[in-house]
Amino acid sequence: MMKLTIIGNGYTAQFLAKDALSYGYEVSIITRNISNPKKNIHYLNFFDSNNVEKKLTNENIISTVPFNEKGLDPVLKKYRKSISLNNNIVIYFSATSVYGNGIVDESSIPLPKYKRGLTRLSCEKEWVKANPQTSIFRISGIYGPDRHPMIKYIQGDNTIVVKEDYISNRIHVEDLSSLTLQYIKNNYTDKILNISDQKKVSSYDAIKFVCNELNLIEPKIVRYDPKKVSEMLKSFYEVNRTVKSNIINHKISYKFKYPNYKLALLGLTKSLLDSD
Repeated sequence: MMKLTIIGNGYTAQFLAKDALSYGYEVSIITRNISNPKKNIHYLNFFDSNNVEKKLTNENIISTVPFNEKGLDPVLKKYRKSISLNNNIVIYFSATSVYGNGIVDESSIPLPKYKRGLTRLSCEKEWVKANPQTSIFRISGIYGPDRHPMIKYIQGDNTIVVKEDYISNRIHVEDLSSLTLQYIKNNYTDKILNISDQKKVSSYDAIKFVCNELNLIEPKIVRYDPKKVSEMLKSFYEVNRTVKSNIINHKISYKFKYPNYKLALLGLTKSLLDSD
């Protein structure tokens, strides 16, 4: 039986674990906080060194853990030696913030402009130093159930920040999970993989579409002003990139479950309204 260990127990990890079980994998999750454990998943406390070291040395692993407040990777800080000894598939979830402006693919040179991207790139390099066979997944903005802009909208805030010519890069969490597991199943070994739906749709256009379809009031535009936003928001809005993936398009040939962000957001909004 294929064994998969996921480091971290956040939003994406939940979908990965569920899908991996359906593939017939034996799934383990390493986390600091074992709360609301799911059936058929093995949970290990992050500080249970002996058992965690065995997992990280001997099984396929995916790290979904972000850098800490000091800009360091907490997994490598504690378990670098175990990861260095792993001869299986090792995947580190990074972000497209490592890129600069323009159209980028896996061959593009990272040119991060802001601290968030610089720190991500530093963590990527540390993972590759620890284990040269590590595959780096550079992931666009993740959305899905319980994580999308219409939640705020339905709760009463219909404002949306708009910057001219700015386009977001996104991936539905279910496509992220499926792509990752397909990568593992086929034993791919690419060093860099961009994960994005590769569709140019602005957030405003998508939300306006949903509102028109469901007879909701249209979103209220708030023009982007760099003087009035945080450094975090600047790192999103002041770098305008289009993320492409040669690996997905030409090697994996993955068929997206959610290729159309407008329709995906409409479905998520309908589900949200039905649950109220």
